[in-house]
Formats: sequence, structure tokens, C-alpha cells
Amino acid sequence: MSSATANFNVNVKLRNDSPERVLKELAISPLIYIRLVGILFSIIVFGCVADKGYEPNSNVCWYNGSHACNFAIAIGVIAFLLCLAFLVKDVLYVVVDFTANPNLKKVLIVADICANGLWAFFWFVCFCYTADQLRRTTFPTQEISVPYGSLRAAVAFSFFAILVWVAIVAVNVFYLFRIIRGSDGPGGGFAAFPEGGGQSDSEQQPGSGYQGGQEGGAPYSAPEY
Repeated sequence: MSSATANFNVNVKLRNDSPERVLKELAISPLIYIRLVGILFSIIVFGCVADKGYEPNSNVCWYNGSHACNFAIAIGVIAFLLCLAFLVKDVLYVVVDFTANPNLKKVLIVADICANGLWAFFWFVCFCYTADQLRRTTFPTQEISVPYGSLRAAVAFSFFAILVWVAIVAVNVFYLFRIIRGSDGPGGGFAAFPEGGGQSDSEQQPGSGYQGGQEGGAPYSAPEY
């Protein structure tokens, strides 16, 4: 029990990197951009439904009078909050040094995979539910302004959100495999080349490579026939 507790001890500290390097790693992180797209799609879905999803002067949902409006709004709002929360996690990957506790980094990635995988499934349910209810809807023939564009946009961006959340899961799975193999995960940066034109220390040490055509620095002599 004590060993397990010691392995999972949250013992992390900030990395000693310059602000320019931190900003550069954030700029090349694909998860940052994918989550920003996810935030945009979430706002479009719950914004369209909350603003135009109900009939005027009533609380009847345009999606066949069902609970599709409430469901789409709930999925969109929670997805928006999830993206914001995991954006903080992506920033922590860059600014926090996890070398003292690499298990914490794995736990965060697994949590990211599980949460976003679950929400990709919820987006799929939201798309199927709203699309089916929109297909079943019989719109009134009298002069009532029906927001066809907003209703269809919510359905369309629910489908696009599925792709975004699947992409988030795929990138996190790739990062998890890198960590398992011993490579850097997200925010790990790139290993810098040694000084001296990219040569390693063994290549720069005298007598370690080919000098004069033979190992050890001995001069080359032609064989006797």
C-alpha cells in the first residue's frame, strides 16, 4: 500500500524553460487547435438550439416537440466545459515537469481518452436524435417563421463534433503509446542536438571514430603482398 501511494504521489514542479520555448511548444501542439475547434462547434450547437430551437411564445421544441432541444443544449454546454478543462491540462503538460511522477501524466492522458471518447459517443447520440426528430417534424403551414437554418446547423455541427472528439481521442492514444515506449508525450519537447554541429560526444572524442582510415587513430598502411 505504501509503495503504491509513493508511486502515485503528486510530486510535480514547473519546468525551467524560457517563455519563448513554452509558447513554441503550445503553438505546435495539435490538441490545442483541435480543442479550440471543439469549443467553436459546441457553441454553435447549443447556441443554435437555445436561440432558435423552440417555437415562438412557447416552450415546444421544433424537433418534433421532443426533448431533443434539452439534450442538444446539455451535450453542447458540457462539451464546451470539458474542452476548457482539458485545455488547462494541455497547458500543464508544457509548463509542468512530470519527470518526478510519470504515472500522473499517464493517468491524465487516460482520463482525457475516456472522457472525450464518452463524449464522442454522446455527440453521435445527439446527431442521430436531432436528425431523426427533425425528419419526423411536421412544420406548420401558417405564417410562422421556422428557423430551418439553425435547426439544420445544430444537426450538422453535431456530426462534425463527432469527428473532432474522435480526433482528440486519437491524438491522446498516440501520446500514450509514446509515453509507454519511453518517448516524450505532449509537451515533452524535442531533444536538442549536442553542441558541435549535431555530433555526439562519442563522435567528437579522439580515437573513438575513424581517423586516418582506421579505428583508434593509427595511420593507414597498405598491406604487403
